[in-house]
Amino acid sequence: MKNIVVFMGILVLAVMVASAEDFQQRFDSANDLYEKGLYTEALELYRTVGNSLFSWKLFYNMGNCQFKLNRFIEAKICYLKARQLKPLQPSIGNNIQIVNKNFKDKMPEKEIDFLGRVVLKVESLISLNFISYLLIVFIIMFNFSLFILVRRKRSKWALYGLFFFLLLFIFTSMIHIYRVQKRNSQNTAVIIRDDTQLRSGPGQDNTVLFKVNPGLEVRIIDRSNGWLQVSASSDIAGWIKEDRLTVI
Repeated sequence: MKNIVVFMGILVLAVMVASAEDFQQRFDSANDLYEKGLYTEALELYRTVGNSLFSWKLFYNMGNCQFKLNRFIEAKICYLKARQLKPLQPSIGNNIQIVNKNFKDKMPEKEIDFLGRVVLKVESLISLNFISYLLIVFIIMFNFSLFILVRRKRSKWALYGLFFFLLLFIFTSMIHIYRVQKRNSQNTAVIIRDDTQLRSGPGQDNTVLFKVNPGLEVRIIDRSNGWLQVSASSDIAGWIKEDRLTVI
């Protein structure tokens, strides 16, 4: 039983390492293109890396490429995606401040309390991708423990392994569900189009309250039939058509 568990663990680890090496190779190649000033080519290669273990760095570097190409809205969107994955990374915050200088409207920074910073720190250290890999490992180990238990009905190690990996799988699944739901909540967006209007309700017939400029970061409060209720500050809030912004 022990030998089989060790073998499967090594096999899963080898697959993870091979996948990570492929991502790393493409990521490094894109970095080389960026250093040479080939920002368009670097951006295209970054996009082929996909959502990997390097995802916050990926979005961060893509934002740098967009900034160098004077695509400031796209750069800000990338930086905000990077900040979602690494909320307390100083370089991300600094670049957001720099790119914000190119926009007319700005949203005040939200203060984070001590407990909130602790939670964000833990989440930034343990990525969602890593949790997903753990789930795969635990379910494989659980199935092999079950297989050995069926083959050797008196194997206490198989029984212990079955319950141990089941508990780990359940616990990790709960964390994974929480993190996915949090990521999918998508409560942040960026205005991307000129002459965007915030209205008093979800529809063209409602009163225009404010006009906002591209690049403004807003928080999503509610949704209704292709309209989003958003807030940029305590003084600026209203309904906006969904195609006027990009949800982060």
